Amino acid sequence: MNIDFLRRCGSATLELFFAGWGMDSRPFAWAADSPHTAGCDFAVCYDYTDMLLTSVGQACADISGYGEVRVRAWSLGVYAASLVVPGLGCKVSKAVAINGTLWPVDDELGIPHAVYDATAASLSAESLERFNRRMCGAHKPVFEARRPLRSVDSLRAELLHIRDCAVDRSRPQFTGWTQAVLSSRDKIFPVANMRRAWPETPRLELDEPHYMPDIPFVTAE
Repeated sequence: MNIDFLRRCGSATLELFFAGWGMDSRPFAWAADSPHTAGCDFAVCYDYTDMLLTSVGQACADISGYGEVRVRAWSLGVYAASLVVPGLGCKVSKAVAINGTLWPVDDELGIPHAVYDATAASLSAESLERFNRRMCGAHKPVFEARRPLRSVDSLRAELLHIRDCAVDRSRPQFTGWTQAVLSSRDKIFPVANMRRAWPETPRLELDEPHYMPDIPFVTAE
């Protein structure tokens, strides 16, 4: 897993965003200049081919020195965050899950097994285009302008590793989520499954597809 610090100003507060499958930091580079990051550092985690946090161009990342960490995670990044955050040794003041669950491959609580497996098995440049259309809906032009630079092979490896991790439900997971954001027009994570996955967590439901241009601050005040 990569962590890319897009804003580093020596702040005691870190906005830590876990992107979805197939991403790099390109789609979120705009957030480094957002008012939401003006008083804090901002980093994007992506590429869940493994679940070890490594700084881009550096050795293992250490964020334990931050006095406050605000976690936001989107799509399959919600699951990745749930595995990584417990080992970071930091105080999480807020954790928002956006269009994802703690069960990435699950017929009732996540992406149905048949859909997930078919996506991995048939992955190609053409099928990725179809996936992006389903993911983005009317927002696809915005996504295309910020499109990540990842190979199809790396995306397939990422999908398979997440599926392998998800088989082991004994792994410790972060459970301190303070809000779940659900999109009613999500064609990746069925909204009914997400509702079942967050029964006790305060939820906000939006009339949006899986991808929204203002991720990672879709619920920021």
